[in-house]
Amino acid sequence: MAEARPVPRITSFLAAIVAFAAVNAPTVLYAAWREQLGFGATTQTLVYAAYVAGLVPGLVLTGRWLGRTGPRLLLGWATAGSVVAALVLAVAADPVTLVAARLVQGLGLGVIMAASSAALYQAVPPRPRTTTALLVTLTAILGASLGPVGAGLLADASGGTTLPMVGAAVALTLVLGLVTVHGASSTARDAVASAAADAPVPPAADASAAGSGATGQADVEPRGHLAISLTAGASWSLVGLYQSVGPGLLGAALGVDSLTALGGIVAIVLAVAGVVQVASRGVAVPLARRLGLGFLVLGIAGFAAMLLTGNLWLALFASVGAGVGHGFTYLSATQEMGSLIRRRPERAGPWMSRYFAIAYLCLAVFTVSLGLVGDLWGLVPAAVVLLGVLAAGSAALLFSRNR
Repeated sequence: MAEARPVPRITSFLAAIVAFAAVNAPTVLYAAWREQLGFGATTQTLVYAAYVAGLVPGLVLTGRWLGRTGPRLLLGWATAGSVVAALVLAVAADPVTLVAARLVQGLGLGVIMAASSAALYQAVPPRPRTTTALLVTLTAILGASLGPVGAGLLADASGGTTLPMVGAAVALTLVLGLVTVHGASSTARDAVASAAADAPVPPAADASAAGSGATGQADVEPRGHLAISLTAGASWSLVGLYQSVGPGLLGAALGVDSLTALGGIVAIVLAVAGVVQVASRGVAVPLARRLGLGFLVLGIAGFAAMLLTGNLWLALFASVGAGVGHGFTYLSATQEMGSLIRRRPERAGPWMSRYFAIAYLCLAVFTVSLGLVGDLWGLVPAAVVLLGVLAAGSAALLFSRNR
């Protein structure tokens, strides 16, 4: 059944940003939980990666539910579940509770990602699909930047891990109210919105959006689905390092105790990525991909060098390199997926679900491997070795060709 009351664009955008912020708020809290609850690096990375175990089915199932339920109801239920998960994290007293709450957070985020993306495409008045695609990618960038910084500020102010997650729950509650009431009162407007959302997309606009993302650019023959997904996965793996054990490694190497400062370093990665995504829409996809993977390798090398030297400037260089690399790589991979789907539009749903699933599974595998090897060798040697593996994989993708 079609959605009778499309969700306003600003509500969909804010819902996704706040959901991403809440999921990423624990970034600066893992080390504190690890010290308070007495668990090792493997458990720490499992707590971080648990949300991926919920995220992937959330993404896949929502694609099926949207046709029957519509974005508004799904956004409401997922946001409500995310409020509960944040409150559980605020009072968690053992690792099992942390993992369970993160699973619920991941499921909620998967539903919100898919439902808000659908709502953005259905919003009225319609916008070019390239603009909507940018809004979809920016929700992750903005949320993942704001979450660690906000949590760091609240943790430093309160001296504990409870207030940051209570703050996340409050923000989610406000969004839940917005999703419930915003745009839900005008029957006439809803009828117009529904008709506009169901209207077919002109072929020219669809071609522009599904291709490179820049008007007038040639639509380059895309690589295979797996190569595109692994490219996005390499990018997200490096971001996953910053979101899991990265703040602890940075704090130990640089001698920094402020969670706000460590959250700020993590936010640099995502903020730079967001700026690059906004500025790089006119860059040809193959060039953007190679720039992205090249900067990823530089960011990886900078992080490894920072771990070995404790140099602040190397830490900043690594953060900027990772941000530039992620911005170019993730957006270009998403655009390349659009070009692939343009050739087989009937495969859009399954291919996009698999694309996101592979990208986030790469993130989970990399971070959990870091925890497992870290418990055997120590986090710094493990990080240096696995960063080397990630750099080699990124370099291989860098020199791969279009078919």
